[in-house]
Amino acid sequence: MKWVEELRRLLRKVRQEEPTECAPGGIPCEEATARTFEWLDGELDPEMEERVGRHLETCARCYPMLVFERSFREAVARIARDEKAPDELKDRIMESLKEEGYSSPGASRE
Repeated sequence: MKWVEELRRLLRKVRQEEPTECAPGGIPCEEATARTFEWLDGELDPEMEERVGRHLETCARCYPMLVFERSFREAVARIARDEKAPDELKDRIMESLKEEGYSSPGASRE
């Protein structure tokens, strides 16, 4: 469990230092973390994508958060692939949508 000890050491160091700006990418931690989801989704322009990526992947303060977000997304994707919503849930959702005036494609309107 050496990696756990290293992660704890890094988190202690980050809490003590609390940097407001890191050299990687030349952007503040706050901006990098605010753009994490855009970066993970590939929604940034190439220059900003490179700057945010460099920061997130090399900043001792931001990297643990990036690892968590990537792992969380992978877990959700894995569950989504393996699980199927029960038919009762699908029926309740469709009924709620109908009550709001939505009709499924191909369905006839009354």
